[in-house]
Amino acid sequence: MKRVYLLTSLCFVLLISIFSYCSEPDTDRDGVIDENDACPEVAAKTKNGCPEKKVITDVKIFLETSASMGGYFNPTQSTEFKSVVTDLISKVSQNVKPVRIAFIAESTVRYNKSVSDFSKDIATTSITPQKSSQLHKIIDQISAETGKGNVSILISDCILSFPDKDIKNNSEINRIQANLALKGDIYNTFSKLKKKHYGASVYAFTSEFFGTYYDYQNVKTRLRGESRPFYIWVIGENDLLTQFNLALSDISTFKPEKALHFGSNEKPVVRYNIIPQLGKKGQWSKTPDGLEDIELKGKEPLQFFIGLDLAQLPVYAQDLNYLQKNIRVSTAGTPVKHLFRKKESFDKSKIKSQPQLKQFQNASHILMIEMANLSMSESQLRISLPMKYDTWYKDWSTMNDKTIGSREHKTFALQHLIDGVLEAYDSRNKEFIKFSINLTKD
Repeated sequence: MKRVYLLTSLCFVLLISIFSYCSEPDTDRDGVIDENDACPEVAAKTKNGCPEKKVITDVKIFLETSASMGGYFNPTQSTEFKSVVTDLISKVSQNVKPVRIAFIAESTVRYNKSVSDFSKDIATTSITPQKSSQLHKIIDQISAETGKGNVSILISDCILSFPDKDIKNNSEINRIQANLALKGDIYNTFSKLKKKHYGASVYAFTSEFFGTYYDYQNVKTRLRGESRPFYIWVIGENDLLTQFNLALSDISTFKPEKALHFGSNEKPVVRYNIIPQLGKKGQWSKTPDGLEDIELKGKEPLQFFIGLDLAQLPVYAQDLNYLQKNIRVSTAGTPVKHLFRKKESFDKSKIKSQPQLKQFQNASHILMIEMANLSMSESQLRISLPMKYDTWYKDWSTMNDKTIGSREHKTFALQHLIDGVLEAYDSRNKEFIKFSINLTKD
């Protein structure tokens, strides 16, 4: 009888344990509960709930060497261009994957020497320029050569142009057609990349330029150290692109003036953590999907703090002023106040709970929510950040580069080039952040 009772008790305890485990929230139903799931919105039957990390297998670097690029390579002058390019190639080769280098314009010429040889050659030798280039065709060729596991880098002045013979027949063709044919070609290229779940990043730099500058009519002007923009494009699968960009951020000399990222932020931030010990006001209890047993007495508002990891967002979208201006926080019938604050402004010694401390440490941003009252017994607090791309490239663009005043710190037709990419990665009705918090009164 005792054995039967003991067996029954053990079974009962086992059933309770199984029920307790199964009752833990598992949003993506991959068998890893949300508390232990680093990727709760992605079903992956791995220990941490995230898909296996993809590995970069090949890095290709394409250096545009059309005639318009000659002023960056001048062997008698030290330029920022040379410093950035040599350090980029050296560090990527050491820390990510040995690179394969090629010169590209009308044709592609492989560089078969070592990375150290390249550093010497670019410093002391005039790289043999090809006559001209059509940037839209170059980018299409590079994208076609970028396969799974590959990352491709294009280093270019990004000046859109038709062939010389077309410009001779119509000196205004570049101005007239940049927004039509060239932009359309760029759109088609990146539409194909997007369908394959590939993204692109664009980094903008400036450098001294000692050489011949060709304006949109191919009129030559000799420049002696004028500051000119150049750009580094990175193309690869979305996951690999994010991984590679993190590696670039670790290079101390890689300091672009501006950047744009396409495709790698397709999935919004949906995970959040309410951290009660940061500054709780009002009576309430935390639940896996929000707050319950909310009770407001007197003039005391409902206040709570949310930890968010926004490290995957573009740098400009992580700025507190940008977030405060663009975040959308709302619930039916009740005004909501919100304020983004720096983590450093909080005294983390007041967080005694280890799980909450871990949530605080894993967050990149803290969002305060305050509500004076709740008009409904049950409601949803909706938080979203619409996806918007930075517009710096418009200030870096010109459609008339014939004088120093009209081309200073600007690239001919850059806006049409970037607009073509933007249209391919259409951001309408997409968000950087999107989640809801359930609110239930006592």
